[in-house]
Amino acid sequence: MIRCTTFALIAMLAAGPSSASNYISDGSLEFAPLPDGVQITGNTGRGARGTWCAAADYAVNRLDARRSQKLYVSEPLAKGLGRSSAVGFTLNPASLTPSNVFIVGGSLTRRGSAMTISHALAFCPDVTLPIR
Repeated sequence: MIRCTTFALIAMLAAGPSSASNYISDGSLEFAPLPDGVQITGNTGRGARGTWCAAADYAVNRLDARRSQKLYVSEPLAKGLGRSSAVGFTLNPASLTPSNVFIVGGSLTRRGSAMTISHALAFCPDVTLPIR
């Protein structure tokens, strides 16, 4: 088991931090690069808080974002049965009408929902994040 973990870590480090595809998921999330952001598909098991956490973690570790920067929902979740579980986030509010998030639950369905990265990272203690 230790050999497998060591091999996985070496392979991950060799791949480098150049893109979302190198951001290794825990199996429940997939990350795809967007201009100035990321699209996250899947379920953390922690609802919107878990998704904001994952987006903030990605922004800090892959996009070199500052914790004081805001994240914006650029591609909201679709509503209804059979909907996609993908949501897009960006650091660039151009073409969005930003709206600060007060109630996290429905925030992923609203284009322009925004919160600081530090706020989103506060949701992380209970969330299993991808391995870097």
